[in-house]
Amino acid sequence: MDTKFFDSLFGGDSANGAKLCMGLTEGDFWARPAGVQLLYQGQDDNIDFDRITAASEINEDVLEISSGQPLTQWLYVVRRVNCSGYEEKTLGAAVRVEFDSFGSLIERSCNKVFIITAKQVDGDRILLKWFYQPIHQAKKIIKFKIYSDNSTGIIDYQNPIGSVNYIGRKFYQFITGELSGDSYKFCIRVAAADNSDDNFTGQIIIQLNRQRPDGISILQSSVI
Repeated sequence: MDTKFFDSLFGGDSANGAKLCMGLTEGDFWARPAGVQLLYQGQDDNIDFDRITAASEINEDVLEISSGQPLTQWLYVVRRVNCSGYEEKTLGAAVRVEFDSFGSLIERSCNKVFIITAKQVDGDRILLKWFYQPIHQAKKIIKFKIYSDNSTGIIDYQNPIGSVNYIGRKFYQFITGELSGDSYKFCIRVAAADNSDDNFTGQIIIQLNRQRPDGISILQSSVI
């Protein structure tokens, strides 16, 4: 048995011993003949493998993380311990999670687009260009949805003006139809295979130039 699972000093009643049922044996020998899987927690890629966050039966598929300290990010690693009390040393079963201001787990979805630019083309059309980075995305994405305010000042997030299929890490672009207004707001959201999106609210606000067909003024570009 790994030495860190001995708990004779506290008779199995320490924080780790209680999670491992060591109190049944007063901490003298391994009390999990069927094995166990353990959850460890840390921050900034520094996991505390001396403190057990949670434990579950070896055949359970889920170790639940439902709440944590508000506005924090944590790294979790799951390791299994066999019937003899020997623990695997994997770092592969790891996940990074984030908690909101109420301490509730934030369900991660798609990554957000960035480096959004705009260019006036063909007189009264706008070419939008952006970049997408798939590293660490939590869901499989299929396309980008483009939303506009149709020069009303309020973006219609229910009815996209178009979409672009996702094909990997690269720059993407979309050209609008002919625009009759002077100022427009646009937002680009990433859509996953399960029909969810990233709820992105970053906007690019542009002013068309009627005198110079190839020129626009980007009034604001925000990432929220």
